[in-house]
Amino acid sequence: MRRLGCLTQTILPGLVAMLSLALAACAAAKQQTCGPADARPNAILTCAMPGFEERPYNIHLPASYDAAHPVPVVLAIHGGGGNARGAARTTCPGGDPDSPDCLHAMAARDGVAVVYPNGTSSRLVRRLRTWNAGGGTGDWQCVSGRACKDGVDDIAYFTTLLAELAHWVAVDPSRIYATGLSNGGAMSHRLACEMADRIAAIAPLGGANQFAATTGCAPARPVPVLQIHGTADPCWRYEGGAASCAQRDDKAKIAVEESMRIWAGIDGCGGAGDPEPFAREDGIETVRIRWGGCRGGAEVVLLRMRGGGHVWPGGWAYLRERKIGPMVTGWSANRVILDFFHEHRLPDDN
Repeated sequence: MRRLGCLTQTILPGLVAMLSLALAACAAAKQQTCGPADARPNAILTCAMPGFEERPYNIHLPASYDAAHPVPVVLAIHGGGGNARGAARTTCPGGDPDSPDCLHAMAARDGVAVVYPNGTSSRLVRRLRTWNAGGGTGDWQCVSGRACKDGVDDIAYFTTLLAELAHWVAVDPSRIYATGLSNGGAMSHRLACEMADRIAAIAPLGGANQFAATTGCAPARPVPVLQIHGTADPCWRYEGGAASCAQRDDKAKIAVEESMRIWAGIDGCGGAGDPEPFAREDGIETVRIRWGGCRGGAEVVLLRMRGGGHVWPGGWAYLRERKIGPMVTGWSANRVILDFFHEHRLPDDN
């Protein structure tokens, strides 16, 4: 397997210069125009995006890939200041992109393709990228960076990406999913709000529905949502408000529980059930909270990590604890996310 190194996830004040030097040493990813002949078992490719020349995507196809049998696709969206390769590494224990427990490796064993897309580059460092996940009016923070402030049309990007994939990969259109950390998690919320006819379910981590806070969220159908969030997350505080890392300003991010209430209302769910024990490790207790009775087979579920930070459980602690909060190692977000996605697909009448 080709190694995917030289990565970042979240850019914090004071780190840009150091990261710029590190990234300058990385070889630029060699992208290609991908076509049907490239769709082979175990293919790992960096593919050009028509109309978005500076925003290629990385794709991992499973060993079981067969054009006669369309595959599910997971869009794994990087955080603010990250990139496609950084997103891949964040899902891997110890940051080892060759680990069998990375998201793309675990998905491959399930017969699922994983796509790591690229957001809009920083004007200073091409590899530091962001997504326009909403906000930017009133007291709400613009999430995130250049992409949001410049009003980049990331819905057009993902619409083009899905059309490009369908051109050369046998994709099951009823099983396209989105996940991501931080700005990427918030972007997955926006995709669910605006592309519910294409996105079967979402599983954001460390990023809530900022788009709903300022624009509203009116998806075409009830959308299954699995939110994973730590109560000791300094970058997207569980209770909302200003963050102490990443975009440092006095603007607010939406609270996680408010974001969940919005989705419960959209999906026609009842009230939240009692917290159910899920996992426990030193200093961190994860509970599962479900909203019952949702319409159309949707689910709204929160995995609340009491004491957990701005992290991908079971993945890579990409910065020190004092920057992103405590790492969670007692369970694999990759396994939980994939299992959730396996339970949901677009309805036949969509």
